[in-house]
Amino acid sequence: MVIEKFASKVFVSFLEAIPILLMYLKIVQKEYYLKKHKGRMILFVIMHAVFASWAFISFPKGEHTIAIIGSLIIVLSILTSTLLKHSIIAVLISIIYILSIELVCISIFSMCVGENSILLLNNIKADIIFSIVLNFIRLGVLAIIYKVNITFIKLNSRDEEDTITSYWILGIAIMLVYISSMNIIISNKVNIVLYQVILIFMFMFFVIIGVIDYKKRIDLNKIRNKFELKKEYANNLESIIDIIRREKHDFANHINTIYAMCVLNKPNTLEHIKEYLQRTTNNLESSYKFFDTGNNYIDGLIAMKSNYALENDIYLDVEFDESLEVVRVEDNDLVGIISNILDNAFQAFNQGNHEGKKIVSTYGYVEDNKYYLCIANNGPMIPEESAKKIFEKGFSTKKNQKKDHGFGLYIVRNLVRKNGGDISLISSLKETEFLIEFKLKEEYCRKDLSENLK
Repeated sequence: MVIEKFASKVFVSFLEAIPILLMYLKIVQKEYYLKKHKGRMILFVIMHAVFASWAFISFPKGEHTIAIIGSLIIVLSILTSTLLKHSIIAVLISIIYILSIELVCISIFSMCVGENSILLLNNIKADIIFSIVLNFIRLGVLAIIYKVNITFIKLNSRDEEDTITSYWILGIAIMLVYISSMNIIISNKVNIVLYQVILIFMFMFFVIIGVIDYKKRIDLNKIRNKFELKKEYANNLESIIDIIRREKHDFANHINTIYAMCVLNKPNTLEHIKEYLQRTTNNLESSYKFFDTGNNYIDGLIAMKSNYALENDIYLDVEFDESLEVVRVEDNDLVGIISNILDNAFQAFNQGNHEGKKIVSTYGYVEDNKYYLCIANNGPMIPEESAKKIFEKGFSTKKNQKKDHGFGLYIVRNLVRKNGGDISLISSLKETEFLIEFKLKEEYCRKDLSENLK
């Protein structure tokens, strides 16, 4: 009898979960979840059916309602990425809607049947039939609400909850409910096997929600990284456009100067114009440098760094024997790695008076199915003791060390390792070299292997 009653409660709760979900999504303005995240919605319906039934046999009336409302708030907040405060409002409105329809239907049923209505509803079969009719009415009203497109409250669609908080609240809540329900279960002599089965289901749902939340975080992090990468690329393009605008202004000055020299027509004017044009051409060749590394983001980055090098009288030598497109590394991580090491190389010349030409070289090549990226400078030698600590967090070789120094190379090492690579430092009186080793993409390795077999 207990199992039969429990099964009927699961079925009734299953039916009840559908209008609750539809009303909730309408209130938080996330109706698209019905199509985009069908798996999550099905998971919620099943979880609510099991949890509501568990609460029904574990707690007295009143307390089990509070437990169900609490679970609805937290679970729907996690599954729909909704702020907890918005989820509370949406769940309360949904519950009010569900209970209002139920109250009206019970009143009409009582008027038709009379005093025997309560006895009939205590019958399992009658209760199931009543629940089916009741939920058809709820869904019918919801269909009208969706069609008319009624907005209950205005929410900022950009507000999304950091669901890790809701997830841990859910875990703590499940533990508290379990602990508080033990005495009730023992005293009421509820079927222990049935109770254990429900607990296993609840634990499984908790784990599944955690997996969904984890995957969602990974996807959001990837989107965020791509956005930051595009933003950085756009900033580099804007800087390049500013350089071109400045050079355009300089072109006008050069043309006016040559025109004035022609008008004045002084002795040896032609020779002076030739010399002037030669110097201007040489300056243009050194200032306008565009690179083809096989990665558009790195092309833009190095173009910006070359402009900085020109302004600071540093010769930047860039040569890639093999395109960066064969490297197995995330674009945003590669930008961070190269940017930090180049900045470190440029700043090395600020550590003291440097005699001779300042050179920073960047080159990439493939060897033994590995991609090697080398960035070197002929600045001051890094002492052996400092070289051992250079990748440690907070360590810096700069004389005027600030709070934000000592993190660049630490970040670089973490990014390299994150992508399955390795980084090493070799420093001598002649030059300081950072050598980074990356894995090649599988398709390139297969291509290289097939070429060797031929």
